[in-house]
Amino acid sequence: MDLSLLLALSLCCGTAAARSYTSDKPSMIFSSFEIKDGESVRIMCTQPVNWSGGECRLYRKNSHHPFRVAKASDFVCVFNLSSQELLGGRPVGSKVLFTCDYQVQQFTSVRTDIGGVTVWGTSPSPRLSVSRSFVTPDESVEVTCSPPLHSVSRCHFYRDQDHIAQGPCSRNLTGQQLVVWEKPALLLPVNLTCRYYPHNHLRIRSEASNLKQLFVIDVDQVSTSMDCTVTLADDQLETFGENRWTSAGADGQTVTLQVTHGNLMINQTCVQNQEARFGETMPNQHVV
Repeated sequence: MDLSLLLALSLCCGTAAARSYTSDKPSMIFSSFEIKDGESVRIMCTQPVNWSGGECRLYRKNSHHPFRVAKASDFVCVFNLSSQELLGGRPVGSKVLFTCDYQVQQFTSVRTDIGGVTVWGTSPSPRLSVSRSFVTPDESVEVTCSPPLHSVSRCHFYRDQDHIAQGPCSRNLTGQQLVVWEKPALLLPVNLTCRYYPHNHLRIRSEASNLKQLFVIDVDQVSTSMDCTVTLADDQLETFGENRWTSAGADGQTVTLQVTHGNLMINQTCVQNQEARFGETMPNQHVV
């Protein structure tokens, strides 16, 4: 046979074999890529064709021996694993990588692409403290996240569930940092918490700290002096101690904030304060 024809036939057959080999490749679907220690995850090994009666085999990365074997049902095998089964002796905070294949009679598929699940661990909560309860956008407040471990040097700070800063566990944050992404307003409450991560190479984070509430007051949002009353629930009021605070704007207008006792959550009312003293009866004007 002509050498060039032989090479062409070999290339053609090799290409066809490669296509067949790839088409038999299964895939994996994870119910979650992250779980907490004590939770479970579902890993599904899907087959490109219905090989009912065959077996799916789940491997930890680089292992030649299956970690779990399951019977195929239609196009999929399902593996339900607890966090401890998932870790298999690895420390909490590890990311565990898997592949799977399937076998029917004498046929064994190629393995899937690698996929992984992280098992997060938790540490005791830190304690959060703030130097002041009221701040303007340009002013700073000192926030201190105190972990129960001496080895922690970096902390993460959150407004509600939004991450706003990380770095030293005691630091200054401006009012603008506290309300980033918020629409400018006269009065914005901020619910601040913090966490710490005790290990550099393991996915372990602390439980959230205690919540500290403070207010960012932007006098530039008003054209005349205002008196604002904010009614808080009892547990929130403890932080402020029924404080009163006044901030002055560049044009001479002032905003006076009075935090009062009440049974409702944040309920804000502001009144114009032209020549009236704080507490005098004025028409209510709700500020959005």
